[in-house]
Amino acid sequence: MPALKRSDLRYSYNWKVSEGDNPKLIAQDAHHLSRNEGYEMLLYLNGLTAQNGADLAVKTRLIVEWMLKEHFKSTAPGRPTVTQWVVDNWERLSPHYPG
Repeated sequence: MPALKRSDLRYSYNWKVSEGDNPKLIAQDAHHLSRNEGYEMLLYLNGLTAQNGADLAVKTRLIVEWMLKEHFKSTAPGRPTVTQWVVDNWERLSPHYPG
């Protein structure tokens, strides 16, 4: 799988673990996605797959990062809500990715 590395991300993030967060258990213990915390975004983006389960290209993951940072407006989005929003808005937004 072409996973993103911290250095691949295009936005600035907080990499300090917040009180009550555990980056090793983030997939299990966090229902919502904090788009300001780097470890949450990195794990979320690297966990995405195509609808048929196929792997995604690094560029596709970076487009999703851009979509979430520039266009998604929810303040406390649940991960399923975020993923559905990406699916629903991919065709409209992805052609405008500036990268």
